[in-house]
This record gives sequence, structure tokens and C-alpha cells, in this order.
Amino acid sequence: MVWHSLKRIARRREERRTAIERAYRSVFLCPEGEAVLADLAAECGIYQAPPIALEPRASGYLDGRKALFARILTMIGIPPEEHAALQEAARLETLPEFDEDEDY
Repeated sequence: MVWHSLKRIARRREERRTAIERAYRSVFLCPEGEAVLADLAAECGIYQAPPIALEPRASGYLDGRKALFARILTMIGIPPEEHAALQEAARLETLPEFDEDEDY
């Protein structure tokens, strides 16, 4: 198997930029991709404040996770008004699961 790369897809820099943005959108702007984005947002804590007492190494790790997620958002170019919907989906991912058959 040969993995696809930007240099194989497009020769010029502008062509590569367009190709990678198109690839990100095709992956993330579909129902399955939206579910993955919500999971990634919850996992990296992009919409949550960091813990107060966080060691520098842990802080750097957390910042790196958030930066990677921010790159995905930049590449797919979702409008700001959709960020609220993504934030709500990520929040739902962090809620504890409840068994529908149990009485609370």
C-alpha cells in the first residue's frame, strides 16, 4: 500500500493547500466526522479551562493537544456560529452515561 501525501497529490504550494483543506473537509464534514470532532474536542479539552495546579510538562502536553485540534478546525473552516454546536456536542461527550432502564 502507498500512503497518499500532499507532494504526490499536488506539485505547487497553492495546489497542496487546496488539496489538504479539501481532504480535511471530506473527512470531518460528514455525520461520522462530526461525531469524531466532538469526541476529539472532549478528549483534548479544547472548550474547558485547564486545571489550576498544572505542572509545566502537563500544561505543555495539554496545549499541544489543543493546538492539534485547533489545526483541524482551521483546516475545515467551520464558521464561528457552528463552534457553539460543536462545543455542545463535546460537552455531551463528557457527561456520564446513564442506563435508560434504571429509575433515578
